[in-house]
Amino acid sequence: MLFENEQYFELVQLVAGIHINIRKYTEKQIKQINMTYPQLGALMALIRNEDVTQKELAALLETDTTTSKVLCDSLEKKGWLKRTADKKDRRVNRLRLTEKGKLMYSEAMNLIQTGYENVFNKVQPDELNRVLPFLGRLYHDLKEITREKKGG
Repeated sequence: MLFENEQYFELVQLVAGIHINIRKYTEKQIKQINMTYPQLGALMALIRNEDVTQKELAALLETDTTTSKVLCDSLEKKGWLKRTADKKDRRVNRLRLTEKGKLMYSEAMNLIQTGYENVFNKVQPDELNRVLPFLGRLYHDLKEITREKKGG
């Protein structure tokens, strides 16, 4: 059995723990500006991918289109997001951050920056060069088995 091997079990625990602690720290920081973790995730995706559709945003966030729509509704209500009908298909909305949304993204990044710097400044470049390819493969392979389960 795979998880009888202590190293694989520890790997899963560490990856899960890293995610949980990143989320806890980030939520605590961005709460100050009345932002949620999913909202920050959307802002992060949209700052790098302008003019995507709600369906494309859902794919970027690895969520479903209903969740993406609810998230867009909350961002639009706060004035952080503007939806524009697609020129070719008026049923499709294109998403773009407003100036206020870009400002909120910057503010959130500033709030979480200090804590992340305290942690990541201890990581040496050679450590990153070794661990990033491994984590990238792990992420890709886990995403593949998730895709397989949905399809069959």
